[in-house]
Amino acid sequence: MKKIKFKILILGLFLIIWGLYLSIPDGKLRLVFCDVDQGDGALLIKGRWQMMIDSGADNGKMERCLDRYLPFWDKKIEVVAISHWDSDHSEALTKIRKSYEIGKLFESSQSDKNIEQEIYTEKMRAGDSFKYGEMAFEVIYPREFGAEGNEASMVLVLNYRDKKFIFTGDVDNTGEGEMMGWWREGVEGIKIAHHGSETSSSEEWLKRLRPGVAIISVGKNNYGHPKEIVLERLKKEGVKILRTDIKGDVILGWD
Repeated sequence: MKKIKFKILILGLFLIIWGLYLSIPDGKLRLVFCDVDQGDGALLIKGRWQMMIDSGADNGKMERCLDRYLPFWDKKIEVVAISHWDSDHSEALTKIRKSYEIGKLFESSQSDKNIEQEIYTEKMRAGDSFKYGEMAFEVIYPREFGAEGNEASMVLVLNYRDKKFIFTGDVDNTGEGEMMGWWREGVEGIKIAHHGSETSSSEEWLKRLRPGVAIISVGKNNYGHPKEIVLERLKKEGVKILRTDIKGDVILGWD
């Protein structure tokens, strides 16, 4: 009996040490699109630095995603960007703040909970930019601070080692048309706007961006997201489609 208990103890210690080893940051940049059901929630992780882009709804999904991908001893998220304050993009933030320190908040519209009084906040609009090491971020929408709903969606472009990924919130065709008037670059990847709604991801927009991969953050819903017309546009352009309702968490990485 003592030998069995000793072996169990050794096995337990081994598993703990192995878990600690696996949770040591390796310095590579990873983009994690969390399966938050019908909503958006993404993590950017590089070494001990983390950024959260949207938090999903208050259903516990984003908290569990943080538990899966962040070291258990690291309870600080250096940057949070909320594309807009619709509940399926922001509602979980209140509970996440109880477990994690948030260094800075970026927003393109005002929250309805005065969260700006409790977190250092910067208001963003097209033309603003910021950097963290090799990672450069550019805001390309909206032009003015203070819009409401989907029209307030912050569109954020990550540029890392000359590769770009665009986070689109719930921006619609009107916003896409405006952006095409002043932003003319292509991207390697895109987070499809508004969970694949037909009000976004126009054919002209996708042709302009020329993404190689598209992430659709979506769950069970009554809206028919993602719409077949959007999926067909992406397939026509030869874009690889990854959906959180099919794949679960989607992880992209740069070496």
